[in-house]
Amino acid sequence: MDLFVVRHGESPFHAGSDHSRPLSPRGQVQAGKSAQFIAQNCLNAKTHIICSDALRTMTTAKIIQQHLAAVQLHSDRQYYNALTGEWCDAILAHRHFEKLILVGHNPTMSTLSQYLIPSKSFQYKPACVGHFSLEIAADGLKLPAHFNELFSPDAIQ
Repeated sequence: MDLFVVRHGESPFHAGSDHSRPLSPRGQVQAGKSAQFIAQNCLNAKTHIICSDALRTMTTAKIIQQHLAAVQLHSDRQYYNALTGEWCDAILAHRHFEKLILVGHNPTMSTLSQYLIPSKSFQYKPACVGHFSLEIAADGLKLPAHFNELFSPDAIQ
């Protein structure tokens, strides 16, 4: 399975609810660049997106979805404060997909990536995408995963 671990795009801090924070205009551009990167790696593949139900992650996930053909998106409140183990359970539950895209929050996305590859340190900036190749055995994830790339939309002009 190809796994894409995505942090949501830039979101301004404001006095409202953390859960309802939108993407900033820059965050929308970042998400678009990340979506293009993911789309280049998901051509004609059975792909699924899972995200937190926070506004900024759902918006990021929907921008990604717009760049992919016939991809289902599943958002759930449980991923808002999910720990690494809950994301791993989601990976296992969706093992039948060729490509899986997880859109969430930091530090959890960095921590999940570190769990997949303990020998590497990850720091996810807004809209960064970790691309991993992952084997799933009958008894669970085969670790370490293979690290392909950490894409940063801010590195592209």
